Amino acid sequence: DAAYYECPCCFAAANPLTFTCTQMYMRHAVLNHVAPGSNWDNYVCCAGYIPPCICFQPGNCYEKDMPRTCMCLEAWCFPGLSVSSTRFLMMDQYSLAPDPCDNRLVRANNCIQLLACICHIAAAFDRDLRNLAHLVDILADLVFLSVAGCMTAQVHHEIKLRSMPTAQATDETYSAVATTETVAPMSVEAMKR
Repeated sequence: DAAYYECPCCFAAANPLTFTCTQMYMRHAVLNHVAPGSNWDNYVCCAGYIPPCICFQPGNCYEKDMPRTCMCLEAWCFPGLSVSSTRFLMMDQYSLAPDPCDNRLVRANNCIQLLACICHIAAAFDRDLRNLAHLVDILADLVFLSVAGCMTAQVHHEIKLRSMPTAQATDETYSAVATTETVAPMSVEAMKR
């Protein structure tokens, strides 16, 4: 539902031309939602979810000196990690679990990315497979950007929902539940017929 309610955010995150800026905006929004008024003070590359490796040491990548530059490089060089770590930050803040459908989308995306790698390896040995590898690569990019757009829209919608005054958020939640409850019996009746 978040992609529907946050359509502009979803499209901005799914557009390769605005992807980096959208991820920078979302990380800033989440950091300031989690710790209001903190600006970029709490920024750590990949939100600290990635363990240190050979030359990549989150927390020691000059994040305190140049947080915007580091975030821009994170979104540009590690787009999947950028989207996921912003989402994980929000999920950890409110102890949210991913929806099973979200997990399926991420797995499907990962499988298509792997298929693209396999096609490129096969194309290195058989030139006739280059067009197939290119086609699968385009498909993998489209799937990644679609999933990233949906994940970004989810985070944006969650921030908006959590920022509402309690009474207003409760009314909206109850109206969504009431709509579901009134629709559900009709679909059960239709299934019985």
